[in-house]
Amino acid sequence: MVRHSRLVGLLLLAAALAVTAHAYEGGLPGAFLNYGNAPRSLALGKAFAGVADDPQAGYFNPGGLFQLNASEVIAAHSQLYGARMEYIGYALPTREYGTFAVSIINHGAEGLDSRTPDNQPYQGFAAAENAYLASYCYNPWHFLGFGVTAKLIAHNIAQYSDIGVGLDAGVLARDLGPVSLGLTAHNLLQPTLTLGLIPDVYPRSLRAGIGIRLLEERVLIAADVTTPLLYDVDEKGNPTRSFTPRFTPHAGVEFDIIRGVLVQRVGFDMNEVSLGLGLHRHWGQMGIGADYAFLLHHRSSYRLKPTHKVGVFVSFAGFRVWVDAQPQVFSPTPEQTQNVLWMDVKLTSRAPAKRWQLLLKNDLGEVVRTFSGWDAPPMRLSWDGLDDAGRLVSDGRYNYEIIVVDQRNSALEFTGTLTQVRTRGPEGRLEIRPRE
Repeated sequence: MVRHSRLVGLLLLAAALAVTAHAYEGGLPGAFLNYGNAPRSLALGKAFAGVADDPQAGYFNPGGLFQLNASEVIAAHSQLYGARMEYIGYALPTREYGTFAVSIINHGAEGLDSRTPDNQPYQGFAAAENAYLASYCYNPWHFLGFGVTAKLIAHNIAQYSDIGVGLDAGVLARDLGPVSLGLTAHNLLQPTLTLGLIPDVYPRSLRAGIGIRLLEERVLIAADVTTPLLYDVDEKGNPTRSFTPRFTPHAGVEFDIIRGVLVQRVGFDMNEVSLGLGLHRHWGQMGIGADYAFLLHHRSSYRLKPTHKVGVFVSFAGFRVWVDAQPQVFSPTPEQTQNVLWMDVKLTSRAPAKRWQLLLKNDLGEVVRTFSGWDAPPMRLSWDGLDDAGRLVSDGRYNYEIIVVDQRNSALEFTGTLTQVRTRGPEGRLEIRPRE
């Protein structure tokens, strides 16, 4: 009697954990895979299928993985309502074989209280759902990617456990003006797990998304819609051949407050309003950053406490272009042609370069000098401190923006600090004494 009562309680707990993951689809097996895994996507209202430009694509839409130009690792922790979610993802783009990614997701809680039928304390237990994802994306053209994600699901509650396997597939098209479009079919191969006597079959679902980039890609508008493909049932509870879609909308906006450094996000879905910040820094072959999301549960009329999500990422190697310039402080002298700023161009691209452009800008963002050409950029360029009209530039800090387009029409670009131009001598005071 105690064992069966405890089993019923454990199964009810499993449903409760699923509700915390996605209340609008509460109780569906595998609902934790429809929630979101890192602060960026959570702060965007979980709208990411049409964006899919970081390792989270393996979770939302593997067809977008081809957009990654660098190897990247993301780790995140999410506080839920009585539970938690941990995530780590890694993506590896290659020159000839497409893009690979792996992810691990852990959703669960420990130290849970249990009771006997007469409400006496029983030993505590843990509940967890783990997903191990392996993704691959191939893009036959620079604007289109096809991807698949194979997943192994492990679910355990106290002494009950089981594993299942599943398969997702996705496609993403970008460069449609400022628009990218994504579509993912989750659980084409449906994981089936049995805890106790009744099997849980993860339902198939569809996720469609759009991403719109504006203001020189400083603004990203994202929107998704999801629906489980659940068949209707007749009066006797038997499934029919028809199903009624249950659409769930997601939407969010991302804005670069300080381009490439500070990002602000806001999002909304059927359950939560979300706010987020990202602090990023990229230089050369490496980038690091931290993201934060703050979620308010409006569906409960804010009776549930706000939750917090934190994450970090590191990107390295991969396909990049940047410029190393020397000296860091440059005093141009037009009459001495040997006094120049040397600029070393570092380039690793998927395909041979077709054209390139290097812009030198002052601290107001105005272009003062332009270098461009066909094929690959030279490994070393020089600047004499003159603008495009042949005039000596003013003192101040100068930045660069380099863009390289390869033969597949994929673009690599980077913006960084170039040098400090200083032509004035050291500051001082001139003392004038009257003649005696």
